[in-house]
Amino acid sequence: MSAAPAAPARTLLAVDSLRAGYGNIEVLHEVSIALEERTLCAIVGANGAGKTTLLMALAGVLPTRGGHVRFDGDEITRLPSHARVARGLVLVPEGRRMLPGMSVEENLQVAASVRGAEGFGRIEGLFDRFPILRTRRNLPAGSLSGGEQQMLAIARALAIGPKALLLDEPSMGLAPKLVDEIFSIVADERARGTSILLVEQNARRALALADHAYVMERGRVVLTGTGAELATHRDVVAAYLGG
Repeated sequence: MSAAPAAPARTLLAVDSLRAGYGNIEVLHEVSIALEERTLCAIVGANGAGKTTLLMALAGVLPTRGGHVRFDGDEITRLPSHARVARGLVLVPEGRRMLPGMSVEENLQVAASVRGAEGFGRIEGLFDRFPILRTRRNLPAGSLSGGEQQMLAIARALAIGPKALLLDEPSMGLAPKLVDEIFSIVADERARGTSILLVEQNARRALALADHAYVMERGRVVLTGTGAELATHRDVVAAYLGG
């Protein structure tokens, strides 16, 4: 007896013809992407390609000028950022954006409060996953190293219990050993079932981890495929992988 065919992957985040920008400048031009459930999707491209703008628009931090965003089956194009967080779409922004004067634990508590008792109940488990944060739990977040701050930024997002993580340049400015650690954390979270949209300057590492990927140039998607396909694509190798 032959095995039943696998069920098609469910699209968790669907972006159709999205336009956004700043002032009179339009940065995103008709961008369409999809993030399937329990997968990692990478977005790579040069500085200024519009990658961070895309994540900010998806998170509701930046207003859109056209197109549609659907998340978990619902239209969210006009929802404010806090409503998107409540639905489980959570951004870990570039630059980490700690509450520097508050302790590590207080930073986690602020994020966890979005989910009330359920969120607060996650904090000890996050200290188990990020033992360095446990040793720093009473220190001001602003006193942490860059790598520790990035771990805290990810842990804060996980305290909310996201369905999908929007990760913006998580390895930026980190030493190679810490880059390995951050990518290990990202891979572990994907294995736990969280869908992840990853914007990352380290294209080689991002594509190696990605189920699916997009290449952006000047606010447009110019290539798409599996992570493995794009990692060996002639134009991607030449432009982003040093080939």
